[in-house]
Amino acid sequence: MSEEFDFDVAIVGAGPAGISAALTLAKAGIETVVLERGQYSGAKNVSGAALYGPILNELVPNYWEDENSFERYLTTKKITLLSESKSVTIDADLRNFNQVPYNGVTVIRPKFDRWLADKAEEAGAMILPDTMVEDLVWNDKQIVGVKSGEEVLKAKLVIIAEGANNILVEKAKLAKKPKPRHFALGMKETYKLPKKKIEERFHLDDNEGMSNEILGYSKGIPGGGFYYTNKDTVSFGLILNMDVLTKKKLKAPEVFEEFKEHSYIKKLLKDAKMIEYSAHIIPEGGFKHMPKLYGNGVLVVGDAASMVLNAGLYIEGINFALESGKVAGEAAIEILQTNNYTKKQTKLYKKKLKESFAYKDLKTFKRASHFLENKMMFTYVPDLLTGLFEKLLRNNGYPRKRIVTSAIGYVFKKGKLFGLIKLLIGAVRSL
Repeated sequence: MSEEFDFDVAIVGAGPAGISAALTLAKAGIETVVLERGQYSGAKNVSGAALYGPILNELVPNYWEDENSFERYLTTKKITLLSESKSVTIDADLRNFNQVPYNGVTVIRPKFDRWLADKAEEAGAMILPDTMVEDLVWNDKQIVGVKSGEEVLKAKLVIIAEGANNILVEKAKLAKKPKPRHFALGMKETYKLPKKKIEERFHLDDNEGMSNEILGYSKGIPGGGFYYTNKDTVSFGLILNMDVLTKKKLKAPEVFEEFKEHSYIKKLLKDAKMIEYSAHIIPEGGFKHMPKLYGNGVLVVGDAASMVLNAGLYIEGINFALESGKVAGEAAIEILQTNNYTKKQTKLYKKKLKESFAYKDLKTFKRASHFLENKMMFTYVPDLLTGLFEKLLRNNGYPRKRIVTSAIGYVFKKGKLFGLIKLLIGAVRSL
C-alpha cells in the first residue's frame, strides 16, 4: 500500500450495511477497517426485527446452520387494523416458508450485528469499537479519510454507513439537512415470554415465527405498530412520523403507552415481562429523498442512504442495508483496481446498485412514502373497516341484507366518499 494511506477502505458504522461491505471487501483481501461508536457492533441497537430474502445467505452461505444467526423463521404474517374498541386482522399462515433458504427470519439486532461482525473479522476486516467519527479528511475536493478526536485515519475510499443521523453525508456535501417529515421515531420494547407460550399463543411449531404489523389507534399520526416473535422473547414497538408528532404537540412515550392499552395489544403482551426499551430514528423519505450515493472518495449505504422500504405490505430495511453494503463492497473492489477514486469512478457503485432488488424496489414504490402520510390511513380506514366487519357480523334478530348492499350502505353512511376515492386512487398509483 502507499505510505499515505492506513487502509484501502474505511467504513463508518458497524450496522448491517457497514458490516456487509466489510465482509465483502475482506473476503477479497482488501485492507478494511470499520469504525463503530458503540462498545461493539449492535451495541446501539435493541430488540428484534424481521430480515427478508436471500441476501444473508449470499453473504454467509447456509447461515441457518449456526443457531446464533437468527431467532425464528417466519411462517405467519398478520396485518391488523385497530379502532377505538375493535380490531380486524388478516392472518396469512404460509407453510412453504419453513424450508431453507428461509423467506424471512427474526433477529435480535445486538446479537445479530455482533454475529455478522465476527464473520467480517474472521474474513480479515478490522473493527474498532468505541470510535466516534466526527469529521472527514479532505485533500482539496477529495475525501481521503476520517477524523475521530485528534486521530486521523487515511483511506483510499470511505464508506458512510452511519445510520439515519447522516451528519457525515452532509459533511461530504452529498445531501442537505433533511426535513422532519422524512423521519420517524421508532420506539421498541423487548418482552420476556417462554418459548412454549409463544408457540401456543400464535399456533407455531418449533422455531416457526410470526410478524404482525398494526395500523391505527395512534392518535392519527402516520406510522404503525409491530410485533415479532423471537426464541423466548417478543419484540414490540410503535413508529410515529416525527413531523406530525411535533405539530400535534404530543409526547411519543404517552402515545405509545395509550397504544399499549388497546385490547388487541394487551392480548399480545399478556403475561410478558418487559426487559428492554429504546428509541431510534428511521428514515422514511424513500427513493425521492435519497442523498447522492457517491462522491470523490466516498460511498453511502444503508439508512444513511435512506434505503428503507415502507409500502404497507412490505416493511423492510435490514435486507436493503445488507444489499447496499454488499454492492458497495463489490464496487469498491473494482474502483481500487483502477487507482482512481474520483466521482467519475465511484459512480460505479450507483450503476451496480441500480441493478439490485433494493434500488428497484425503492423505485417501484417511490410514491408509497407520500401516500402513507395521508392521515385517513391511520384514522378513517381502520374505523371504516373494523366498523364494517362489526356491522356485517352482528345478528340483531332482523332479516339480513345482501353483504354487498350492507357494505355499500355502511360506506355511504360513514361519509368522506371523495376522500376515500382519492385514497383508493393514491393506493393504485403508489402500491
